[in-house]
Amino acid sequence: MKEVRHIFFDLDHTLWDYDRNAQETLTELHRQLEANSSVSLKKFINVYYEVNDKLWHKYNSKLIDREYIKKNRFIEVFRKVGIDESRAADSSHYFMTNCSRKPHLIEHAKITLDYLSKKYKLHIITNGFNDVQPVKLSSAGIEAYFDVIVTSETSQARKPEPGIFQDALDRAGASKAESVMIGDNPKTDIHGARDFGIKTILYDPSGRKRSMADYSIRSLDELIGIF
Repeated sequence: MKEVRHIFFDLDHTLWDYDRNAQETLTELHRQLEANSSVSLKKFINVYYEVNDKLWHKYNSKLIDREYIKKNRFIEVFRKVGIDESRAADSSHYFMTNCSRKPHLIEHAKITLDYLSKKYKLHIITNGFNDVQPVKLSSAGIEAYFDVIVTSETSQARKPEPGIFQDALDRAGASKAESVMIGDNPKTDIHGARDFGIKTILYDPSGRKRSMADYSIRSLDELIGIF
């Protein structure tokens, strides 16, 4: 990819280790709720993911907004596992506040960013929220690597919509020909960017996702060989 000058990253599940950070926070929350007698930690976490994945799919499809997620995510979780729903609002606030402060990154993220930042302009395109994503970057100590950070709120568009990619290129002063998108989601990151007209790299540690990405990697340090 000799012509590439700008690399756009997704954040959650691509650089910032959402699963590890969320599970640590959910473990703390489960302990605070003293829920051991009514629901196991494993079930609590599994139901959270079931509900969260469904809501984010709806959010990415523009069927709901961020306030709906904030208000209803833990209500649905608590309803499914049998915890008093009156505690859902406080639990949602705890999760939103504390999860974003967790520092854990995907393996090899920092060494890869160190390498790439010496040769390319790095940026973030995320469907996450303005008040959360910068905290994640700061907590993980990687905010200084990125020149432009575009969220679905700042651009008023959500991946895979072309508007968010165009906004990111405009802010970065980049052209399609010199840009590449790296992310873990075949639909929002890869198909969205590909349809928009920029090169794509799928981060898929499982090796099982199907996409039309230009490259597919299972470990972030493979980017060092590509670039």
